[in-house]
Amino acid sequence: MILYALKATEGYLKMAENGGFTLVGINKASVYPENGLNQLIATKNDLGDKLTQLRIVKLTLEETDFFA
Repeated sequence: MILYALKATEGYLKMAENGGFTLVGINKASVYPENGLNQLIATKNDLGDKLTQLRIVKLTLEETDFFA
């Protein structure tokens, strides 16, 4: 599964309902499928000057059984 997120030097973005955001670790980041890329691009363009090295990252998720 491929998901996308916004990442800055300070951390990943977790988007709030009011349009704000917090910087978090990868386990709390807002992630989007490919059809959400337009929203990510628009958000990146809006916030690009406020965060260091803001970029869209591609996350590849692989599910496997865990044997303890």
